[in-house]
Amino acid sequence: MSWRIVFVDEAMVERTRVVVRTRDVAAAWKAVARTHRTFGLEVAADGAPFTFEETVTGTGLLSLESMLCTGTVRGEVEADDAVVVTWLKVGRGAVDGDRLLIGRPVLYREGRQSFRWDGFQKDVMRIDRDTVERVAAERGGWNQAPLEFKPHHVPEGAPLAAWWLVVRAIAPEILGRVGPVSAERERELTQFAAAGLLTAVPHWPVGHGREEPARTRLAKAEAFLLDHVTERVTVDDVAAAAGLSVRGLQGAFQRVHGVSPLFYLKGIRLLLAREQLESGEAESVAAVARSVGLLHLGRFASAYQAEFGELPRDVLRAAAERVA
Repeated sequence: MSWRIVFVDEAMVERTRVVVRTRDVAAAWKAVARTHRTFGLEVAADGAPFTFEETVTGTGLLSLESMLCTGTVRGEVEADDAVVVTWLKVGRGAVDGDRLLIGRPVLYREGRQSFRWDGFQKDVMRIDRDTVERVAAERGGWNQAPLEFKPHHVPEGAPLAAWWLVVRAIAPEILGRVGPVSAERERELTQFAAAGLLTAVPHWPVGHGREEPARTRLAKAEAFLLDHVTERVTVDDVAAAAGLSVRGLQGAFQRVHGVSPLFYLKGIRLLLAREQLESGEAESVAAVARSVGLLHLGRFASAYQAEFGELPRDVLRAAAERVA
């Protein structure tokens, strides 16, 4: 899909939604070809009843796509003026020959790459490339330039949680409204998505050939939080590590993340806890809470329920029953 940034007036931008539901293989092929820049695209029913669904919502700056197909979709894909991140929710998939793990985001590199999806459901986020490069330059302390990302990188641990924190924050707003939306707010959401991606995937300016260390104070603060996610951390600790005053640190986090540093840390800890609880391997709720640095069990249970709508003990029980 070739996105254009359509301004309703100077203060507004048009957010659109396109929905395709079909049992026809040819119609599914057209939908995939319209949404992605593909080469040698094939869509097959594989002998089973065929169902295809696709929903794309967004603007030329930022969009979310959900795709479900009972058959096989394969070929080559090429990223365009957006940085494209995809994650498999159900089924099997491979990009560039690498088999994808359920729930792990994968970045499409520039240039053609092979892909194959079988009996799948997946999501995609497209982030304006210019915004990603600008945010990277601001965080890295270098001049804006095209970026290289660490090849075949699959985030895990705290960086993965930081990515999901961003997705959970912006997805309801993108999916919740179409039509004219604030251009300023859309730019903020795009910068927020870019920051989450850059936290999750190592990157550097083209030609440097290696990951650049965090240089800006905000990036140092984020790195400190991710490196000490399971430890007892105060806002003074974070400010000192970043070389900022507490007030300066709080202001920087509010501008970039919309929350305080410790609230950001709490969100990452809760997502790490959720991953452990859903794995079916956790020993107890208390053990999970301790492992992510949340030492007050009652507060942990309350915060978890407020964030995910269920108690951690219920998640643990369901996971144990599933793997039994």
